[in-house]
Amino acid sequence: MEKILRCGSSSALVKSAGAELKSFAVNGRELMWEGNPAYWNKTSPVLFPAIGGLKNGKTMIDGIEYSMTKHGFARDNEFVCVNETEDSATFSLSENEETLKMFPFRFDLRMTYKLKGESLEILYEVHNKSDIPMPFCIGAHPAFACPAEGKKFSDYRLVFQEKETVCSPVLDVRTRLLKESGKWRLKNSSEFKLDYPLFDDDVVYFRNIVSKSVCLLDDGGKGVKVSWEGFRSLGVWTPAGKNAPFICLEPWCGCDDYENTSGNFRDKPEIQTCLPDGTNFYTMTIEAV
Repeated sequence: MEKILRCGSSSALVKSAGAELKSFAVNGRELMWEGNPAYWNKTSPVLFPAIGGLKNGKTMIDGIEYSMTKHGFARDNEFVCVNETEDSATFSLSENEETLKMFPFRFDLRMTYKLKGESLEILYEVHNKSDIPMPFCIGAHPAFACPAEGKKFSDYRLVFQEKETVCSPVLDVRTRLLKESGKWRLKNSSEFKLDYPLFDDDVVYFRNIVSKSVCLLDDGGKGVKVSWEGFRSLGVWTPAGKNAPFICLEPWCGCDDYENTSGNFRDKPEIQTCLPDGTNFYTMTIEAV
């Protein structure tokens, strides 16, 4: 099922499969990646209740071992549309027989997409229906068309809201685990120039940054702005060695397992906790610049 949202000169398309944003256009300009499977067949998957991979695909939750797929299972499940207007729609996913085999909690994950002029606000709501605190990771994974026609990937840069100093852990592409030793990405700077070789080690992980927004800009200052509340870090990704025409800007609470992981899900970096009958909120906003 697809829902088309409209507001003035803006439109968005969201699929109930994974509650995934597939299109966001402003004044006829499409901001999102098209999802060509030759590179990557997703556009903006929802990451819950894990981000990245687990060591050996397994984790311990309250003394019991569970296996979980990369980035969790939300993106692979059908959501139900529980509310819609001309410019907004809310999708819901609750636990089912299959999710309980991977994640032993009862929950309600709601995704609300709302057009506001030339911006799109996305609200993530995580409600714990279980009677014990629920640990989880949550993240966004929007892919933006880049470079535009007549531009090169290296014409683009990221401009963070604040000056940042970041030495990010690097993913070992053989083990799919993060190393504690890292690479300097920013030193008291707000600008990060893009180039495809930067992603030879997969994701570039800006851990625990101060900024609450980042702009993807070409050499003429045109691009897209992503803002967030509640998320703590930012993953930036394009597939290694493919010169793919997109870049993902991913606000996160969570990450891949580290090499020295304890294997306890509740100990994961940036793990979130929702109390019984509680609700946690996270917001991401996308706008053209």
